[in-house]
Amino acid sequence: MIRQAVFEGRFYPATRKEIFDQLNSIEQQHRYDETIDGGGRIIGAVLPHAGHVYSGYQTIPFFQHLRAQGIRPETFIILHPNHTGAGAEVALDSHDAWQNAAGTVPIDTELSVALPYPADRSAHANEHSAEVIVPYIQYFYQDREVKILPLCIRKQTSLVAGKLARDLHAAVRASGKVVLVIASSDFSHFLSPETGNQQDQLVLDQVESRDIDAVEQAVIRNRISVCGYGPVMTLMAYAGMEDRNYVSKVIARGHSGEVFPSREVVDYISILFQTKE
Repeated sequence: MIRQAVFEGRFYPATRKEIFDQLNSIEQQHRYDETIDGGGRIIGAVLPHAGHVYSGYQTIPFFQHLRAQGIRPETFIILHPNHTGAGAEVALDSHDAWQNAAGTVPIDTELSVALPYPADRSAHANEHSAEVIVPYIQYFYQDREVKILPLCIRKQTSLVAGKLARDLHAAVRASGKVVLVIASSDFSHFLSPETGNQQDQLVLDQVESRDIDAVEQAVIRNRISVCGYGPVMTLMAYAGMEDRNYVSKVIARGHSGEVFPSREVVDYISILFQTKE
């Protein structure tokens, strides 16, 4: 069974040529420094999930870095939030592959069956936060097959994040696969650029300090509209199992008002996670 794209023609174009032309156009604008200094092995990244015309500028630098480093994972694990409220607290997908105008990307069923979570199609059916990441993978890995493993997280707590990270880490270790973990999340929604920047920094400071519980508390106590803080916490926990001294680094930071000027914007931040050495 194949999941057909739901947000094609809305969050990203509706033909392969248009998808790749748009990403190429964004890439050629070189908005951010493409040289990322130092660090050890790449574990994954926090990436935004808005329409490509808005957040492609912040997403592309991560994939450019992978290309520059010659990193070719077998599977991208895509941890993403549940905007619809449908389905299980943590949900795998029961399809064998996801398809859009750019092609078909297989699900890593070997990893999927090794995880103790239900394959709940309803959680993914009308959810955009993983689907919009897939065209970037197709664009940057046109010459080879790369699998995905989408995991939709409805219950965003540090306890759920810790358990999911442990389960993922054990499954990946047992498989011997080369994987990268993407945490799909936008940051503050519909605030002024200045207020959003201040709100986001409260979360980013805790991400940098590797304090998962403090991320959750910062979001809740300050009512910060980081929609994928559950995926972010899960990536943090997973990274800590790879290297307790892992390093996170903001590699791109912007907002929707840089594309279409507005007093109220949505913030997009990409954060690279690496081992220290």
